[in-house]
Amino acid sequence: MSTDDPTEASEPTQATETPEAATPTMADTTDGDGQPGSVPEGATTTSSEGPGDEHGLPDEQTLQMIQQLRAAPAEQLLAEVFSTLLSTAQIKLGRRDARLFIDLCAQTLDYTRPYLATELTRQIDDALNQLRLGQVSAEPEVAAGDPEPNDLTQTPTPRPASAPSPAAPPASKLWVPGQ
Repeated sequence: MSTDDPTEASEPTQATETPEAATPTMADTTDGDGQPGSVPEGATTTSSEGPGDEHGLPDEQTLQMIQQLRAAPAEQLLAEVFSTLLSTAQIKLGRRDARLFIDLCAQTLDYTRPYLATELTRQIDDALNQLRLGQVSAEPEVAAGDPEPNDLTQTPTPRPASAPSPAAPPASKLWVPGQ
């Protein structure tokens, strides 16, 4: 073994991680069942700069992300939206804002159902039912303790789709999905 050839080194070398190397891609992030995650390739979560260069033109990463989003099927993007909403609701179970995410997911599902595969809508319906039961069970436990930071100050009450009036009846203690 030659010591001058770096490819024959006996000890592994540590690579220095650059921001580009640390950037997750859609292929790198999965939601546990092999489906792509919600971080598009080229998107960074640590940059405070907006997309584009000093002239306001999109940079290569932004253009690549735009191309991926345009090419992605709507059902795939909606599945990622539902995954985010359902995961957030699960994490926040017992809090008022969990209801917000559960109701938002339900209303989004009602609107998008004609465009989604039957199996996906069944999975979302099942998850929503489990979350609703979990929310009802967890609310008394959370209410017994001190208020959690950043929770909503009032319980969300979704408006029925047919009644756009802002005057909704006062919320009751009983949570009826979709009301």
